[in-house]
Amino acid sequence: MKKYDFIIAGGGMAGLSLAYYLSLSPLRDRSILILDKETKSRNDRTWCFWEDKDGPFESILFRKWNTVEFFGTTFNGLLDIGDYQYKMLRGIDFYAFMKNHLAQFPSIEFRQVTVNRVKDTPQGGFVIADDEPYIADFVFDSTHALKLNRPENHNLWQHFKGWTISTEKPCFDVEKPCMMDFRVDQQGDCRFLYILPFDERTALVEYTIFNNQLLSDEQYETALLTYIDRFVDTGGYSVQETEFGIIPMSDEPTNERPGKHVVRIGTAGGYTKPSTGYTFQRTQRYLQEIVQNLVAEGKPKRHKPWIRRVFKRFLDSVLLNVLEYRRHPADDIFTRLYERNPPVQIFRFLDEDTTFAEDLKIMTTVPLGAFTIAALDVFRKRIFPGLVRKPPVS
Repeated sequence: MKKYDFIIAGGGMAGLSLAYYLSLSPLRDRSILILDKETKSRNDRTWCFWEDKDGPFESILFRKWNTVEFFGTTFNGLLDIGDYQYKMLRGIDFYAFMKNHLAQFPSIEFRQVTVNRVKDTPQGGFVIADDEPYIADFVFDSTHALKLNRPENHNLWQHFKGWTISTEKPCFDVEKPCMMDFRVDQQGDCRFLYILPFDERTALVEYTIFNNQLLSDEQYETALLTYIDRFVDTGGYSVQETEFGIIPMSDEPTNERPGKHVVRIGTAGGYTKPSTGYTFQRTQRYLQEIVQNLVAEGKPKRHKPWIRRVFKRFLDSVLLNVLEYRRHPADDIFTRLYERNPPVQIFRFLDEDTTFAEDLKIMTTVPLGAFTIAALDVFRKRIFPGLVRKPPVS
């Protein structure tokens, strides 16, 4: 059995990004094995994020915008996002770029297999895939399934269905993507649409929900049909592509290092921001830090400021508690955030780049009664987990 320097279990966004950063580092000649059950040959997802500078994937962005629209309860209009750009990256473009780039390195090997098991052993990280054994100095695992079932924590899903539509009439402003449109029936949850225009007649229209209950295909599609008929003057349209996704929104702690030779990455490693579901940019940031430490110290670790991390996680838990127990309408919460704060500051807040004082200032703009109750409930759940009451079911 050949021993590799690194095995990457899961060749999705996190796994391919890690291989990419390794290939740009002094570790590029180390033996790397990437295991994934799919060929990544279709456009299965879209990532949207903001940056205030050029990023590592600037050359393959599908679109980027200098402003965005927002439709809330008491505030509608364009958001001033300063030096930030709102960026869209299609899955198929990311996969193709990665395949072409990584193919330049003979030390990087791909195998299309299903990962059955990952474990730590004294000899290294051990992987079973399609009943075949593999071993490496370090295994980076993005395939681990999260078990979200602790009553003292908060567990929601961000789930979405989107259509790329082609319209008969020119009805989209290519300079104005809609980041959040809450002009839909909230049904006690957090529900919004966003529109990413490709040209005047083509756009991705996506219906997104934060709650604890997935919908049927018919329910997602009915919401999309209703929204398009009401707010988009298409003159008729056809659906060119469909995408669907589920992202955990949970404050349950994840075990990023389950063993000396195993590191979990991506959602499996807790890279998803609990209160928003944002994963792409956090994954890029965390993986670059891991590679830097591998080069400098020979260890794949991240430096985590303890106090800062605990406080940011606490704020995540409070918002999740408000949403899960429906303490205040979500559309009004997000409207207040963007209406009463500079949008640039909210972007920094969501990226966890704000200071303690800036965080407190932003929190004064949310419904204080609902958030105070939620904060007290978060404390109570941590201290007395056996007394936790179940949240309402959507």
